[in-house]
Amino acid sequence: MVLRNALASMLILTLVAVSSPASAQTALVDYVGYAWETGGLVPSDPGDELTVLTVTSSIDPVFGTDPGSEVTIVITGLVSTGSFESGGVTTIAYTGGTLSMYEDPSNDFDWGINPPNVTAPASFQNGDLLFEGAFTNFTLFLTADGTGAYEGDLDATGGSALATVCSNCAYSFAGVFTSETGAQVLEGYDVQVDGTLEVDSTIDNDESSFGAIKGRYGN
Repeated sequence: MVLRNALASMLILTLVAVSSPASAQTALVDYVGYAWETGGLVPSDPGDELTVLTVTSSIDPVFGTDPGSEVTIVITGLVSTGSFESGGVTTIAYTGGTLSMYEDPSNDFDWGINPPNVTAPASFQNGDLLFEGAFTNFTLFLTADGTGAYEGDLDATGGSALATVCSNCAYSFAGVFTSETGAQVLEGYDVQVDGTLEVDSTIDNDESSFGAIKGRYGN
């Protein structure tokens, strides 16, 4: 259970896009939050579901949001197919999954503890839907020291800002786990989330290895 303990205390889960050249970028969103998987992230058993709840700290003006409103990003429905270990790296592949972005003037988000609870995810989903997309694949790579990486491809499906942001795009996301000290992971959550979401008009959808993702972000 060394890996499980390391994940429980890890600091940052960074979500960033696998992007094409910077000229293709159409939107950038910074956010913080927490994530958990039913049954615990390690081990990840078939049928376990990964959920991510975040609040944005900055958002590209292209989304047309009110500066006084909260904007949340919620990832639900990522269902684990189970995990396997090879060469010291544990790989977890997921099916399904939806990313939704909401704008809410009430500013009432509340993670609480031991999710799902009365406020999480409900208080993150009670605004107007700005953007939504469906994952076509999503994979986590974990090592015994608590570091790791993940990647996933996403097709946009709806939301009021879709036409303004990029109505005919495909989207790809990847990121890394880091092991700096000081994270305050709330009770019942597996990881703290702090990263960016980049939306690009052109992307490379080729699958990447754990090493390639780590190398892309200098880890």
